[in-house]
Amino acid sequence: MKIQAPQYTRIVRVDPWCSGMSCPVSVAPDGSSASFSLQSNNWIWSRPWKVDVVATDDAPMAGGRFTGTLTFEGLAVDWTVNITQGTPGAFGGYVSSVPGGGGARVRFVDPDLNAAAAGFKDKDIITSVDGQPVTSAASLSAVLAGKRAGIAVPVGIMRNGSQMTLQYTVDE
Repeated sequence: MKIQAPQYTRIVRVDPWCSGMSCPVSVAPDGSSASFSLQSNNWIWSRPWKVDVVATDDAPMAGGRFTGTLTFEGLAVDWTVNITQGTPGAFGGYVSSVPGGGGARVRFVDPDLNAAAAGFKDKDIITSVDGQPVTSAASLSAVLAGKRAGIAVPVGIMRNGSQMTLQYTVDE
């Protein structure tokens, strides 16, 4: 049995309900596919297989319906996954614009949110998010609003004159 994950999803678990027989499951490290094999040719399924998938970081914010395939004994069958609308991301603190389009200056970081856990500090200047330039507080908000809350992204910052990158799990 081979399983190809639908676009914008990754497989995290497969449970073929192989009661009383061996059927080892293998999921690709990136979750794009999975497979299992049956060690017996006398199989009868009384329960459906379970394939757990999650939305990938680049899944559209609007969600949607996406199709993959299951292949069993040479027969391919389409399967559809409905991805729900994502929660737009936001920064876990307060920022202001740096004059002249120089980024977004961190003024306060909420100690209970992901921004603090990522290591943001007062006076950091955010210059990019996931490779997209940040020129102001408004552009930071726009970039993060286009990301699903909960995904991890690299954030370029200037701290005390030095450029560095923080890994940030986007706040809601």
